[in-house]
Amino acid sequence: MSDKVKDDVHWVDKGEAARELEVSLSTLDRMIRKGEVEVGREGRRVYVKLPGPRYPSDRELLRQSRARVERLERTVGELAEEADRLEQERDRARAETDTALDEYRKLEEVLVREQNGHQRARRWVARLGIAVAVLVVLLALTVLVAWWLIT
Repeated sequence: MSDKVKDDVHWVDKGEAARELEVSLSTLDRMIRKGEVEVGREGRRVYVKLPGPRYPSDRELLRQSRARVERLERTVGELAEEADRLEQERDRARAETDTALDEYRKLEEVLVREQNGHQRARRWVARLGIAVAVLVVLLALTVLVAWWLIT
């Protein structure tokens, strides 16, 4: 039970006590003189015992905020480094893509030239085939006419 009582009270300096109680320092001094709040002294410092759990002091909140700001700044730094690394990776990928596209365009040009050459060759082969066929027919006719004339 005594542990519970310890958890249900906390000690703060007069300034923090005045803020938590939402009274002025002079009103707090009057409350102390009347014995309405329990006080403890440590050297020249005066501490006031207040009910309820301890809330962080302004100094503690400031310390926590600064620590959080430092953590966030480290995180921002890490994320900035990651962003730089990713930008470099993106730039490398773009350069590789540009190189690959240039190679692709060159290969397309070569393909078109080869296809055009192949079509020309096919036309020549077709023409030669026709010429050979005509020559074979003429040769056959010549042989037939010669055979007919001889016989």
